Amino acid sequence: MYQNWDDLRYFLAVSRTSSFAGAASRLQVTHSTVARRISALEETLDTTLFLRTEKGCRLTPAGETLLPFAEKLEATIMSLEINVQGKNSQLYGTVRISAPDGLGNCFLAVQLGGFLKTHPNLDIELLPVPMYYSLSKREIDILISLTKPKSGNIVARKLSSYRIGLFASADYIASHDEIRSVDDLLSHDVTDYIRDLLYDENLNFMKDFSPEHKSRFKSSTIVGQMYAAVSGTGVAALPYFMAHTKPELVPVLPELYTERSFWLQVNPDSRQLARVRATIDYIADSMAENKKMFMTLPERGLEK
Repeated sequence: MYQNWDDLRYFLAVSRTSSFAGAASRLQVTHSTVARRISALEETLDTTLFLRTEKGCRLTPAGETLLPFAEKLEATIMSLEINVQGKNSQLYGTVRISAPDGLGNCFLAVQLGGFLKTHPNLDIELLPVPMYYSLSKREIDILISLTKPKSGNIVARKLSSYRIGLFASADYIASHDEIRSVDDLLSHDVTDYIRDLLYDENLNFMKDFSPEHKSRFKSSTIVGQMYAAVSGTGVAALPYFMAHTKPELVPVLPELYTERSFWLQVNPDSRQLARVRATIDYIADSMAENKKMFMTLPERGLEK
């Protein structure tokens, strides 16, 4: 009987990342450690579990057979952790969160620092671009998206609505023609997403204001667009909560806005973990307490 659960952790990490390097990064060990543990597992089971190729690691038929058993054992270990360990209410371990880059970099990265101060045995890993990580494969613990999930074994809750408006730097506004309507935007420089790299069409904010505009500066991230606007590159469609963090930005056509929502998703098994539940509650409470940032314009404007 095979008795080393730790080797199976390495097996699951490689199967989920399709590479030794990816598994090493996830488990915070060296590449050679992963290779050694997989080799030990294959030797013990007297079979090859992965085909090593230039494109990564692919499960062999034996590996595919082992996978559901390893996942069941993982679920059992998680259940033990939930029901037996940590009864002193001390949170420990790692919570991996994937969120849109604007929310992650401009809000969560700030707010979660306070959470960690009260839980010294807890680690937070914050990842951008939610679509590239899987809840079902437990690549992440918490997923925040702009779209409500329609299917799958996922627990979801709405975190908050938020508004998006047009912003530019005071220097840009002072040195360019006045913007009195959206039609005037056609003669201004506008920052935008690289459309064919959008992972969620809900991020296409600018189409709600000026769908016919042509952008000379594009970025795959909203944070990049924000900093371009701060530097005077042009007008950007930005979430209010991001504009609140940059006093250099001034609202353009402040009466106009569009709206989106953030949805939090979690695997039902992961939701049973105390550290995941506590993190979810902290994120939800932080967004509720800062509702003004998400729904109201920054109180600033050009000096008269």
